[in-house]
Amino acid sequence: MPRRRSNSRSSSAGTMRSARSARSTSSGASSVGSSLALGPLSLHGGANLAEHALPASDPAAAAEGFARLLEELQRPGADPRSVRQAACCAALVETARERRTASSNASSSEEATPNEVFVAALAALSSLQSSLEAQQQSEDADVATMAQEVENTALPLLEILRRLLPYVAHHSNNRGALLAHQFGPLSRMLRLFVALGHALPSGADSTARKKKKGAPSSAGQAGGNALLRQVLKVSTTLLLVAPPSSVSEKDLARLLHTTIVPLFHDPRPKVRKAAWGCGTEIVAVASMGTSSSATVEDEGGDAEWARRLGRQRQSIADFVWEYCHAIVANYEPGSKEMEGKLVRALRFLAAALPFADDGRIRVRFGEGCLQLMDGGEAKKGEGSLEVVREALLTVLACLEATEREQELDGTEGKSVGGEEMPKFAARALAFLLQHKPSASNASYGGGDVGVVYGRCLLACMERMLGNESNDDGDEAVAPSKLLALKLLPNALASTLHLCEDGDAADGGGETCGAEFNRFVSRTVPSVAGHLSRSDSQLRRVALEVLPQCVPILQQATQIKYRNAWGSILPGGYATFVSTLAAGLLEGKFSDGGDLSGAEDQLQSWIKALVAPLLRLHGDVAKDGASRTAVEYAASTIVRGTGAELFLSVVDFVDDDAVDGAKGRPASTTGGGVRDDRAWLLPLMKQSAATDVSAAHMSITSKTHLAFFQSRVLNLARRCDAASADGHRTAAEASIQKARVVELWSLFPAFCACPLDVKENFATVAKTVVRALGDHGRYPKLIPIICSGLKTLAVGVMERAANSSSAGAKGDYDVLSSVSTKIIPSLFKLVETLNQSSSVAAGGDSAMDVDDSSSKEVQSKNNQQNAQLVEAVTDAIGQLARITPSEFLQTLFKKVVQRLLQATSDVAGGDADEKDAKNAATVRTCSLLGLSQALVASGSLDDASLSLLYRAVKPLVRSDEHDPRVQKRAYKVLAELCERHKEFVTADERLGEMVDLMVDSIVTCQVSARHMRLKCMTHIVEGLESSNEAHMAVIPKVMGEVLLCLKDSNSKTRESAYQLLLAMATARDDMTDFFRIILAAMGAQTTHMRSAAVMALSRLTFEYARDDPEVQSLLPSLMQTVAVLFDDASREVTKSVIGFVRVSVAAMTPEQLEPLLPEVVGGLMKYNKGKDRFRAKIKIILKKLVRVYGYDAIVPLVPEKDSRLITHMRKLSERAARRKAAGVQDGRSVAHDFDDMMESDEDDSDDGRTFMTGVTGFTKMTAMSGKASRRSAMERSIRSKSGVSDVKTAMTSRSAKASGPRIKAELNGEILDLLDSSKMARSVRFADMDMGGDGDFGSDDDDGGMDDMQYDTQGRIVISDGPLPKAAGSKHEAEDFDSEDENEEIKSGGKRRRVSRFELVKLAKAEKDAAKLRKQKSKKEAESSLGAAYKSKKAGGDVKKKGQKYEPYAYVPLNAKDFTKKNRGKSVSKMGTVVRNSKRKRS
Repeated sequence: MPRRRSNSRSSSAGTMRSARSARSTSSGASSVGSSLALGPLSLHGGANLAEHALPASDPAAAAEGFARLLEELQRPGADPRSVRQAACCAALVETARERRTASSNASSSEEATPNEVFVAALAALSSLQSSLEAQQQSEDADVATMAQEVENTALPLLEILRRLLPYVAHHSNNRGALLAHQFGPLSRMLRLFVALGHALPSGADSTARKKKKGAPSSAGQAGGNALLRQVLKVSTTLLLVAPPSSVSEKDLARLLHTTIVPLFHDPRPKVRKAAWGCGTEIVAVASMGTSSSATVEDEGGDAEWARRLGRQRQSIADFVWEYCHAIVANYEPGSKEMEGKLVRALRFLAAALPFADDGRIRVRFGEGCLQLMDGGEAKKGEGSLEVVREALLTVLACLEATEREQELDGTEGKSVGGEEMPKFAARALAFLLQHKPSASNASYGGGDVGVVYGRCLLACMERMLGNESNDDGDEAVAPSKLLALKLLPNALASTLHLCEDGDAADGGGETCGAEFNRFVSRTVPSVAGHLSRSDSQLRRVALEVLPQCVPILQQATQIKYRNAWGSILPGGYATFVSTLAAGLLEGKFSDGGDLSGAEDQLQSWIKALVAPLLRLHGDVAKDGASRTAVEYAASTIVRGTGAELFLSVVDFVDDDAVDGAKGRPASTTGGGVRDDRAWLLPLMKQSAATDVSAAHMSITSKTHLAFFQSRVLNLARRCDAASADGHRTAAEASIQKARVVELWSLFPAFCACPLDVKENFATVAKTVVRALGDHGRYPKLIPIICSGLKTLAVGVMERAANSSSAGAKGDYDVLSSVSTKIIPSLFKLVETLNQSSSVAAGGDSAMDVDDSSSKEVQSKNNQQNAQLVEAVTDAIGQLARITPSEFLQTLFKKVVQRLLQATSDVAGGDADEKDAKNAATVRTCSLLGLSQALVASGSLDDASLSLLYRAVKPLVRSDEHDPRVQKRAYKVLAELCERHKEFVTADERLGEMVDLMVDSIVTCQVSARHMRLKCMTHIVEGLESSNEAHMAVIPKVMGEVLLCLKDSNSKTRESAYQLLLAMATARDDMTDFFRIILAAMGAQTTHMRSAAVMALSRLTFEYARDDPEVQSLLPSLMQTVAVLFDDASREVTKSVIGFVRVSVAAMTPEQLEPLLPEVVGGLMKYNKGKDRFRAKIKIILKKLVRVYGYDAIVPLVPEKDSRLITHMRKLSERAARRKAAGVQDGRSVAHDFDDMMESDEDDSDDGRTFMTGVTGFTKMTAMSGKASRRSAMERSIRSKSGVSDVKTAMTSRSAKASGPRIKAELNGEILDLLDSSKMARSVRFADMDMGGDGDFGSDDDDGGMDDMQYDTQGRIVISDGPLPKAAGSKHEAEDFDSEDENEEIKSGGKRRRVSRFELVKLAKAEKDAAKLRKQKSKKEAESSLGAAYKSKKAGGDVKKKGQKYEPYAYVPLNAKDFTKKNRGKSVSKMGTVVRNSKRKRS
C-alpha cells in the first residue's frame, strides 16, 4: 500500500510539474529575494518568510548583512537561549579564525567568512551527533545528560546553522558550491537528528525522570520536542535555499520525505504543528515570487540562477501538494487514524491554498473536498462532522480570491486557471445547494458548519459573478454569471435556511444571520445594478430573478426565524429593500439611469417587503426584543428609501382597509393616521434629521415639495381635524396633535434637496405661513418650519453659486420672490411671541394659592418663547440673504421707524402706566432682535446701517430704559461691528463710535457689560497705532477694562481679557502700554490695584515668551509689583502672588537671580495671608529651588520658616527616589492662565505639605472659597433644623472640619503616623470658619463671613447680630468649648482628659435635646387636621375612647382660615385628608 501511494505521488508530481511548465515559460522566473517583499509573515513553523530569502544580490551588501548577522548572534540577551547561542557562535567564529591561521598566513583579526563558520558549525554538529549516539547506545545512558547537551549545544548550533544557510548558498559565494558539496552529509545529519529526537523524551518527561533519581530538577530543560522543531526549521531553510541545478530533485525529495513529511502526523501536537507550518512556509515562498526576475537583473544578480531556484522551489511545493492530494484521494471512512490524517491535511490546505497562485491547484483540491462531502456514493458513506467542516473550509479557501488576485483585480486569475475557477464555483454551488444543512443530515448538524456553508455559498456566487467593470463592454456575458444570477434565489433561500434552527442561548441565530446579511449585501447590489445597465440580457435576467427573491425575503418574518430577527431584519432584509429603493431612485433622478419601465415593478416589490414587516410589529407588540428588531429594521428602510418613497408605499390612512393576513380592521380612530402605523412617525422624524445633516450626499435626499403638500400635509390635516373632534378625550386629542408635529417634522428633509422649488414652493409657502400663524396650538411647529426654511435657503444659494444651470437660477428667483411674503410673517410672529411673554409677565396670576408654581410656569413659558424667537430670527437672517435688496431695505426702514416709535413710548410713558411701558419695552426688544437678524444676514447697505446706528445710539447712551433694552442695543451694535467692520472703522465713523463707548460708560447696565466689551473689542481692532487720536482712546477705557477683569460674570471677565489683548496689539508699544496699566497700581481702592496686577499677569503670560520687549520689561515689572508685598489686602495679595508665579515661569534665570532676595522675602513676609496662600507660595518656591537649588534659596527664607524648606527638600528627595524606582505620581502642570492664577496644585505633592490626603484639598476646593460658602450654608441649615451635634468633647466648629491637619514638626521631621502618642499631640482639625486664616478663607478684605446666614433656598439672610445658635446647643459654650482647650489642641499638647462628671453632663444634655425635639414634633402633629384619629402603630385611622365623632365625620369651618392670607395654610392642612382618602380608596 505505501508503495502504491508513493508511485501515485510520483506520477502526480510529474503531472503537476508538466502543468506548471507553461506558466513558468510565460510568466518568468521567481526571484531569490522574492520573499523579501513579503515582510515578516509569521507562520506555524515559527519562522518568517523573509528568513528564507537569500541576501541582497550585491556581494558587498551580502557581506555587510553577514557581518550584522554575526554581531546579532554573538550579542547575548536576557533570555538564556540567546546566552547559549551567543556562546556557541563566538566559539564557532574563534574556531574558524584558528583554522584559517593554521592553514595559511592570514591574520586572525579578519572577519570570518560564511563558509568558514558553516564548516565549523557542521563539524561541531557532527561531533556532537556522534557523542549523543554513543551515549544512547551505552548501557548506562543518562537521558537527562543527553537532553542537557541537546539544550546547551545542539539547539544553538542548529539555529546558527539555519541562519548561515542563506549566505552560504548565495550566488556570489561561488553559487553555493560548498553547500551543494555538503548537502548530502548535512541531509544525513538532519535525518539522524530526527531519529535522535524520536529517541529522546520530551522536556517534561526528562524532568520527571530526573526527579525520580533524586537529582535537582531543571524546569527549562529541552527534550526531543525542541530538537525536532529545530530540525524542521533547518530542513525547511535548506530546502528553500539549496543551490539550483547543483542538488538533484531526488535528494531534495528525500530530505523532505525523511525530515518534514514523517512529522506531519507525529503524536506530539507541537511537533505536528511545526511540521505543517513548515509545509505552509514552503508553499508560500514558492508561490510568492513570480515577478521578481527583473528586480534581480536591476540589482546586478543572476536572473537565470533566480529562475532555476524558483522552479526548484515550485517542485518542492509540488511534492507537498501531491502528498496532501494522496491523503484526500485515498481516504476511507471508518478509520480513526486515516480520519485524523485527513483532518490535519485539510487544515493545512485551508491555510496554504490562499498562497497557491495557480487556480488549477485550488480546483483540484476543491473537487476532492466535494467528493469527500458527497455522501451519496456507496463506498464513501457519510462523513463525520469534523471532516465535513474542514472540507468546507478547504473549499472556501479554494474559492476566495487570493491577495495577488485582489491586487491585480482578477486579471492574473484569468490568465492562470481563471476560466476553471468559475466553472468549479458553479459545480460547487450546485453541490452545496443539493446538500443543504438540515437536522436530518448528520454531517451538517451542529457546530459552526452552517456558518462555513453560508460563506462557501457567498464565495461561489462572487466567483461566478466575477468583475463588474466589464459588464457594459462589448464582450459576451459569461455563462457562469448568467447561471449565478439564475441560482441567486436558491442560494438566498439556503442562506436564510441556516438561521432557522439558531439557538438564542449560544447566539447561533445571530451568527448565521450575520452570514445572511453578508450574502445579501455583497450579491444583491450587483444583481440590482443590472437593471440600469445597457446589457439587455443581464437586465432581463435581473427582472426575472429579483421577484423570485421577494417571497424568500418575506419568509424572514416568520416565527421560526425569531431568534435571528435581531440580525437579519435590520441587516439583510433592510439592505435588500434599500438596494431596490436605490435602484428605483437612481433610475428616476440620475441622468444616466434608465429603468425602461421597471419603476412600477420595483415599487411593488418594495411595498411587498415593507407590508409584512409592518404586520409583524403588531404581532410582536409584547416581545420587547423582537419589537426592537422590527423598529430598527423599519428605521433602516426609511433611511434607505427616503421619506418620499417610504410614504408612497405605506398606507397611513385607509378607513375601509382590513388587514388581509389577519382579518383585522385597520384602525384609524376617526380620520387621523392609522394607529397600527403611528409608530413609524417617530422613526421617520429621526430619519428626516439624518437626511438634513447628510443633504446632497445621498440620492434619498432628493424630494418633491408637491408630494409633501399633497401627502404629508394631508395626513397632518386629518390628524388636526381628529384632535378638534369634541367626542375625543383630552389625551386622545393630545396624541393627534403630537402626530401633527411628527408629520411636520419631515419638512426639513423635503427642503434639503427639492427638485420642484420653481413649480411648487409658492403653494407650499402659503401653507407654511398659515401653520406659523397657528403657533398658539402648535408652538413646536415654529422651530421645525424655521429649520426647513433655513435649509432650503442655504441649499438654493449653494446650488445657484456652484451651478450655472437654468434650474438652479429659477429656484433662486422663485425663493427670492416668495421670501418677500414669508419674511413679514416671520416679523409678525416675533412680535407676537414677545408680546405673549410680556402679557404673561405683566398679568396678575389667577391662582393666588401657590404663587411659586405660577412663577415657575411663567418662567418656563418665557424661556420657551425666547427659544422660539431665536429660531425665527435665525430663519429671517438666512432668508434675508436671498430676498430682493429693494424690498429688504424698505422693510428695514419700517422696522427702524417702529423701533424709534417704541423707544419714544418707553421714554415718554408715565410711571402709573406700568403695563403699557412694559409692552413698549418688549416691543422694543423684539424690534432690536429683528434688526440684529437683518444685520447678521449681511444684506443691508451702508445707508440702512447708518440709520440703524443712529437709532441704537440713544439706547446705548441712556440708562433710562429697561436693562433689557440696553442689552439688546449692545447686541445689535456688536453684530454691526462684527459683520460690517468696514462700516465701523470708516474714518468718519470710528471717532464717533469711540466717543460713544467712552461717554456711555457711566450709563452702562450690569447685564450689558459683556456685549459692550465685545463692541469695544471690534472697535479697538480697527484702531491705528500711528493715529494719536486713536491711541488716546486706550487710556480712556483702560479703567473700565481693568475693573471688568474682576467682574463676577465669567463671560464678562473673558471679554475684558480679550479686549485687553486687542488693545495691546493695537497700541503696538508694549512699554507704553504697560506704563498705562502701572498707573492703576496707584489707585486708592484695592479692587483697582488687584485688577491692574491681574492685567500685568495676563499680558506677561501671553507675550513674555515670544516678545523680546516684554521679556526685557519683566525685571522692572517685578520690582514695581514687589511694592505691593506690604499691602494688607488679601485681594491684592492673591493677585501679586499670581503675578510672581507667572513671571517666575517666564523670566530667564539671569533676569530673576538679582531679584531673588526681594521676591522670596516678599513672599515669606505675610502673616495672615501665608496660611491662605501657602500652596501657591510653595509652588513658587519649588520653581525657584528647581532653577537655583536649595543652597541659594535657604538663606533667603526667614529662620522661622526654615522648616518649610527642609520639608520641601525631603519631599523632593523622596520623589526622586520614587521616580528612580519607577513610581510616578502623575501630577498635572498648569498650562492655562486661569490655572496658574487659581490652581494650588503643582507637579510635586499638590499642596499636601502639613496636610494628609484625606483633607480633600483640590483645585476646585481651593478656588474662590466656594467650598467655604457651601459649608457655611450647610451650617446655617443645620442651625435652623435644630439638630444638635454635641457628641464629643471637641468644639462644634472643629467637629465640622473637612479633615484632620498635621501640625508642623520640629526641624522639618516627618511625622510617624504609626506612633499613637505623636499623632495625639500633632493632629488637629482644620478651621472651617469663613473668616479664618485657613486655606479656604475668602480673598476679600471684609474680614470673615461668620455673620452671614443662608436660608433653605440658599439666599443670604442679613441680620444685625451674630448667627443664632442651634436649638439645644446651649452646652456648646460650656467647658468643653473653652478657648484653653482649643489653644491646647492647636499647640500640639495633650488633650485635656474629660471627667466622668462631664461625660454624664454631656449625655444628659443630649437626652434633653432629644426630648425637646420629640415634644415639638408631637405638638406639630396634633395641630394638623385629623391628628386625633391617627394611629401610632399603623397607617390608618382609629377611634379612641372619649371621642364623640367618627374619623373625618366633618371638618370644622372657620372663615378666617379661608381668607387670602391664610388660604395656603388651610390647603396644606387639607392635603393630609386628601392624601389619606386617596390611599384609602386605592
